[in-house]
Amino acid sequence: MNTIHAAVTREEDGTPAIDVRGQTCPGYLLAINRAMEELEPGTTARLLVDYPPGGADVRAWCERRGYRFEGTTAGEGGWAILVRKP
Repeated sequence: MNTIHAAVTREEDGTPAIDVRGQTCPGYLLAINRAMEELEPGTTARLLVDYPPGGADVRAWCERRGYRFEGTTAGEGGWAILVRKP
């Protein structure tokens, strides 16, 4: 079974949603990285995570990759993290 996978959908407003709920580090970051590479520059994506250190991990990942971390909101079953691709 491939545990490094992101389900990518589009929300009603067209924002890509990258769902990696149920995954832990480092797999979910690898899945996010793969999914973000497929997006056009300038795209803001909503990352859906349920791994408690996810916010801090994604913030550090953004700094290393040059992405802009735009914030985190708590939601049902985890967090939504907005990230903008340069």
